[in-house]
Amino acid sequence: MNEKALQILEQYEIKLLRSFGGRGAIMLETDQGLKLLKEFAGSKTKLPYEQMLLSVLEEEGVCRVDRAIANREGELISAGEYDTGWIIKNWPSGKECDTRSEEDLLKSMQVLARIHRAARGVWNAEGEAAERLLGNDRRTELEKHNRELKRVQNFIRSKRRKGSFELLFLKYAGKVIEEGQEALRLLMTSGYDGLRERAVEEEHVCHGEYIHHNIFISRQDAAVVNFGHCEINVQVNDLCLFLRKIMEKQNWNEGLARRMLNAYERERPLSGEERMYLAVCLFYPEKVWKLAHHYFNANKAWIPEKSTEKLEVFLEQEEERRKMLRSVFGVA
Repeated sequence: MNEKALQILEQYEIKLLRSFGGRGAIMLETDQGLKLLKEFAGSKTKLPYEQMLLSVLEEEGVCRVDRAIANREGELISAGEYDTGWIIKNWPSGKECDTRSEEDLLKSMQVLARIHRAARGVWNAEGEAAERLLGNDRRTELEKHNRELKRVQNFIRSKRRKGSFELLFLKYAGKVIEEGQEALRLLMTSGYDGLRERAVEEEHVCHGEYIHHNIFISRQDAAVVNFGHCEINVQVNDLCLFLRKIMEKQNWNEGLARRMLNAYERERPLSGEERMYLAVCLFYPEKVWKLAHHYFNANKAWIPEKSTEKLEVFLEQEEERRKMLRSVFGVA
């Protein structure tokens, strides 16, 4: 362990047994169990609310979490050199969720549903704090994403020399933009307005980054970490993110999608409006927008070959994606 980390560790009432690198941080084996030490890059305003949420999840036995621990001064953030903030978290045991294991995926869906049941009205935030904790409106996001797709299309059209990614994007841009616009139209008639209003009024909290890297599975239970993106929003957003990530890896397997949704709904049934909103989110060509966004905001003189490969995979999976959406949701 380097000297900087040792200086931080001295501020805590824990005894270090061994340290090693992991997950872009320093893992600590201590007399109080496994911990994670890393620079704090989150929101100081949100951190107390995040801790409050994690306390509820632990106390209600929903899942194990990565709560931050206080230093000798009772502070969650410890000062390092140049006023750099550091944080130490409890770190749960278990293996990362295996995207090829149906058992892991179904357990992850059950845990997410339990989190969503418990994560309602736990903050009672008001005024400026509530505004800071409120996530983006999906309608505004899709409008912005659609404008960006069009902007990238126009930019590439204007280029004299085009690379493989640019030629491929341009070939399908019209269809993708049309899909994006159709998704926005569907969203406007999906009952999203009511879902959003209820989420704000009843303070529904999302994890914000519920992906397999943040889920640990053990024989007895599961743990969920990295709640730094938690926010007040429609909780289906978490469900959409996780399901879309898995479907991209599983070629939009219709049967698996049904079983994953069933696992979630055994714990928390979805309303008709929630199912429609989920379908619209999955229908939106999110992968293409992400690739276009990265392309437009990066060095366009050098485009990673990986971007072309990812776009090719999306296009190859398009038929299976639409088939799954039609079969499971009656959309597309």
